[in-house]
Amino acid sequence: MIQQSRIRVFYQIANEQIVLGEALSKKCGDIAAMWLKAPMEEILSDDGFRISLYDDGGRRIADKHVSMGTADSILSTVE
Repeated sequence: MIQQSRIRVFYQIANEQIVLGEALSKKCGDIAAMWLKAPMEEILSDDGFRISLYDDGGRRIADKHVSMGTADSILSTVE
């Protein structure tokens, strides 16, 4: 089983990604549960707040669009 070790929160505009922060499993606990709990937003464009799930090797596993509130709640768990 892959151990999910990081969630990266970013804002995407066109082809640019602005990284807002990261939640690491060492500091934030169960990253997989945090990822699953985050509700996915249904939007028509690729712009907006997004989160990416990374494994221990630094490979991106998945992405999803989230609301500003969800992005803020993930970032608030980071010290």
